[in-house]
This record gives sequence, structure tokens and C-alpha cells, in this order.
Amino acid sequence: MKMTELQTAIKKFNRLISQYPDNKDSEFNFSNFLKQFLRYKSTDSEICIVSFITIIKYEKPIIYYELRKRGEYDNVIDFIVHLTTDYEKAKNNLQMFTNESKNKVIVR
Repeated sequence: MKMTELQTAIKKFNRLISQYPDNKDSEFNFSNFLKQFLRYKSTDSEICIVSFITIIKYEKPIIYYELRKRGEYDNVIDFIVHLTTDYEKAKNNLQMFTNESKNKVIVR
């Protein structure tokens, strides 16, 4: 996965967090995003998926609960909701990936 794809996904996730309220009607948008994100092939995407679910767990607990309910009949979502890390570490990981391209220097 190119870093720009990863950064685009992180921006989309941040929009989801800010745009959708914490209620069961918003759960579909988050589950759809998570499943689409799993299609990315990169070691960095593994760190991001853990960060995404951790942030959802702490910032959108109702949506997290609805994702867990969906996990009862959706094995992919069931797997994802059991991946968590420290909340601050999750926020820092996403911030690091967002800022990473700004820190790179292109030499020709």
C-alpha cells in the first residue's frame, strides 16, 4: 500500500469519527469502512486496523457494541473487534502515519 493510500484511509476514518453520531444507525458505515480497509496489503495496515477499532471502542462505544453484535454472524467483524491496543498508542500511531510523508525528503 502506498503511503498516500494509507493517509487517505486515515483521513476517511477521521471524517467518519467526526461526521457520524454514536448510535446504532452509524454502525454500517464503520463496518463497511473496516472491511474495505482490510483489502489493503501492507504491514502498516495491520497497525492501523488495530488503531481504528481501539479508537472506535473508546470514542464511539455504542458503535463498538453494535460491531460486536454484528460479529456474532460476521466472522471478519468478530475478528476485528477483538484487536485492541492502548488508546493513546492508537491515536499516536495514526498521527505518525499521517505525518510520515511530511517528514520524507525526495532526493533526485
